[in-house]
Amino acid sequence: MDLTPRQREILDFIQTFAAEQGYPPTVREIAGHFGIDYRAAVDHLRALEKKGSLARSSKSRGIQVFKPFSAVQRIPVVGKVAAGSPLEAVENIEGAIPLPEEWAKGSGLFIVRVDREGMSMSPTILPQDYLLVKQGASADDGAIVLAMIDGEVTVKRIFREENFIALKSDNPAMSPIRVKKGEKIFRILGKVIGVAYRKL
Repeated sequence: MDLTPRQREILDFIQTFAAEQGYPPTVREIAGHFGIDYRAAVDHLRALEKKGSLARSSKSRGIQVFKPFSAVQRIPVVGKVAAGSPLEAVENIEGAIPLPEEWAKGSGLFIVRVDREGMSMSPTILPQDYLLVKQGASADDGAIVLAMIDGEVTVKRIFREENFIALKSDNPAMSPIRVKKGEKIFRILGKVIGVAYRKL
């Protein structure tokens, strides 16, 4: 909802005060700054709370300002992948999920859903989780990547060894996949930069 000019002034004051002091102002400090009585200050804070701009608790300095998201971009959901044995690649677009740009910056982003059987990345990634992936072939050792091996896709941590690429699981019960350089058709499709857990 849009804020009135006075509500915007009060919200700006709270943010500035908190940035300078390290804690939010009290209701009396807000009232004193604007030359209004205590009840009027409370009414303004209630209105800001109803509009989703802040939250209040019963504590003396219990005001928390919510920073609004600057923008939202719709990220395509592309098929599903395995967090276990490689799964045949699925590239059909299943839809799109809107994400705030603070969470999903830049271009070349897509989302994949983990197949229900994949447990090799447990506990980091679980079946039915959605993974936010940054498209590209570069990733540091230890990063979680979406990798294609002979046309099949899997999610693993990547480690480069002298003559091998090692794709390792977070689940210690699962053996790593080692790809000898030049032996199989291998490429990194992207780096996993976020995980969204489904509520079961």
